Amino acid sequence: MAEPVAIVVGPVAGGEPLHLVWDRELAGAPAMPPRSPWRLDGEPDWGRAEALRLVSAVFEDGRALGLAALRPRGASGHDQDAIAQRLEDSGQEVPVTEALLSSEYDAAGLPNRVGIELWVEPDALPLRAAADRAGDVEVEERGHVRRELTPMTFRLEGTRGTGLYELVRPAA
Repeated sequence: MAEPVAIVVGPVAGGEPLHLVWDRELAGAPAMPPRSPWRLDGEPDWGRAEALRLVSAVFEDGRALGLAALRPRGASGHDQDAIAQRLEDSGQEVPVTEALLSSEYDAAGLPNRVGIELWVEPDALPLRAAADRAGDVEVEERGHVRRELTPMTFRLEGTRGTGLYELVRPAA
């Protein structure tokens, strides 16, 4: 049994870092409705951040990925996100020097596709992962926060996986 892992992302726009806990065991456990493997210790500063995107995936070859991307308010693209990640291979952490997360949304504004690049060697090409929506988006609203959980089918270097893409943002 893998222990949950603390992940710190940010800060953005001079704010405080956001502390999260990623539970790899929950990431690999299918559930309907989907159950998040992420726990937020606190909440993003919505005056400085416009969204928190969370990715959890477990692959058939034993690798697992937890990634958190905090988008600064007014950011023009994913290259401005503060990102933290945990890539594991058979339970051992694989160091990642840089990561990018891009998301594609459908006409209704729901997540449709995800692309991820992970640099594990500074001078080498990144590992690439992609995911497609594989079911209905579950929406949770608690207070002034909206959380959308989207089941996804993943691919990492040709290896299949399953997981979730989550979008956390202020409720409208």
